Amino acid sequence: MKEALLPHPVRFEKLEMVGGNYIGDPTLLTLPWKRVGVFASRSTDPAMGILREQWAMSKGRKRCCIIGTFHSPGECEILYHVLKFGGSAVWLMGCALPAELPNFCKGAIRKGRLLMVSCFNREHHSYATARYCAQLADRYSSSLAIWSMKEGGLVQSIYNRAKNNGKRVEVF
Repeated sequence: MKEALLPHPVRFEKLEMVGGNYIGDPTLLTLPWKRVGVFASRSTDPAMGILREQWAMSKGRKRCCIIGTFHSPGECEILYHVLKFGGSAVWLMGCALPAELPNFCKGAIRKGRLLMVSCFNREHHSYATARYCAQLADRYSSSLAIWSMKEGGLVQSIYNRAKNNGKRVEVF
């Protein structure tokens, strides 16, 4: 009878953050698998919303792992659908962990499919904390998916750096 292979212990220090808090499975961020960085600017275009939803459901069914700040309504929608359809996610927060989690987050955490990382101990994110977390999402992703990129915005600088480094980037 073959002996079952157990995962090696993972130290959270590999995240290279001091003073951060997290809830969920840290291996979602530390294991060497592909993660798709997700960035969605605010858009009121209904067609864009349908495209994001279809993309997220597809990634969930394929058991993909996404990573992002999930601050904008579009990003939150992507997070919800990826988790609902079986995928996993790493949520980098520019503020403290919330006192109460949505039910879909609780279920995903219990199943080891969500890691929420709080990089800061503050009630609300700021532009600076959101920028930091967005840059972490880019750093820990193997490819990017971007919706409604605005000229000269934060996401455009992440897009430019990713393209210059040869990272795969989908723009919708």
